[in-house]
Amino acid sequence: MGNQVARLTVWLRALSVVIVLTGQAPMSAHAGIYAGPAQNAAMWLESQQAKSDGSWRDSSESRTFLQTAEAVLALHQANRRNATYYAGQAWIENHDPQNLDARARRLLVLRATQSSAQQDIDALLAAVNTPAAGQSGWGLSKRYRSSPLDTALALDALRTAGATFSSAQAIAYLKSSQLTVSGDQGWAAATGTTTDAYTTARVVQALAAYKSSDTTLVVPLNNAVATLKTKVTASSAPHVRAAAALAYLRLDTASNDAKTLLNSLVTIQRPDGGFDSGVFATGLITQAFIAADGKDASTSRERVEVSDAALRTAINEALGRGAMDQLNRGELAELTSLDISNRGVTSLNGLQHAVNLTSLNASNNGITDTSPIAGLTNLTNTDISGNPCAEPGCGTQVASGDGDTPLPLWALGILGAALMGLIGRTGRRSDYGA
Repeated sequence: MGNQVARLTVWLRALSVVIVLTGQAPMSAHAGIYAGPAQNAAMWLESQQAKSDGSWRDSSESRTFLQTAEAVLALHQANRRNATYYAGQAWIENHDPQNLDARARRLLVLRATQSSAQQDIDALLAAVNTPAAGQSGWGLSKRYRSSPLDTALALDALRTAGATFSSAQAIAYLKSSQLTVSGDQGWAAATGTTTDAYTTARVVQALAAYKSSDTTLVVPLNNAVATLKTKVTASSAPHVRAAAALAYLRLDTASNDAKTLLNSLVTIQRPDGGFDSGVFATGLITQAFIAADGKDASTSRERVEVSDAALRTAINEALGRGAMDQLNRGELAELTSLDISNRGVTSLNGLQHAVNLTSLNASNNGITDTSPIAGLTNLTNTDISGNPCAEPGCGTQVASGDGDTPLPLWALGILGAALMGLIGRTGRRSDYGA
């Protein structure tokens, strides 16, 4: 143990030398301004789940399906893939969506959770209507006329699932059904004649993905956004504010209009993390917070291969998840301390993504290579005693018999680069007589 402490001390001293020479310290991860509200809302959602069956219940089955879908999507975006999340996912998979709205939402959940979605893809494609020549749309069911909201949900779900279908015909229907009255150029609800803000926000979300490849969408989207800005304010219903914020963020990830709406939502969040408007709104609001914070980027959900089963089990236990659950980069970034001592771990591969890890007890295992943790700049407390780590390939040089503690290869490399840079700057000063 003493040798490991001495080695760690030398590593930290080497890092301090690098900071002095280069004037740069490693950057730590700083959560965005909506990270706290998002996680608090996600925890509130977890507390509202019906433990008996895994759903988020309401007065009707269709409403329960709606709430459960948005809650599971919110937990997925928040990287809270724990027992609550998986129970909700299982409920969605095992219950019949009673209309196309619910089926589209289920498809979004199944695609996000990497579950089998072909049945829902086929069902949506079979239910398509033809409102006019060259157009495709969806209604609440096959028997219903096409509506902008159901078409937007189906379009977004099918695109997200990677289905093969004529998106151009669905886009043509949505463009033709947009209102054209000056100052009111959004989309109406199924039976309405004026802009419905929630419907318009969902249509904008669906069409935003096609803006770069279809230049004919620029004007319709601009008109819709202008209408949303007049319809949705800081006093609008919370779920409408969240939907509008998501629409703005789909078009511009730095949207100030989205931030204005989200800031207004932060002010009405309860101390317990929830909102008075209930589960459905809280699910949407959570997704909007995370989208604004950049946490719904694909990189945070990128799967990480942790090949050592004992290590994967220990990580999942630390995160409160199933022992053999798959892990992604966002989840590994949640780790701040980890104890894998005496677990039979032989490989640390995958821990390189635990960028916020500060403490690691990996003693008494079969680890022969510590290179996966060599670049973790926040890791200040490490115990790897009782491992065959003094052998070549451990990521450190083999100690000589003179009692000196060797530097790890990564530290030598950084020191060398820093020294060469310093010499180069000194030489340039000398050339100019500085």
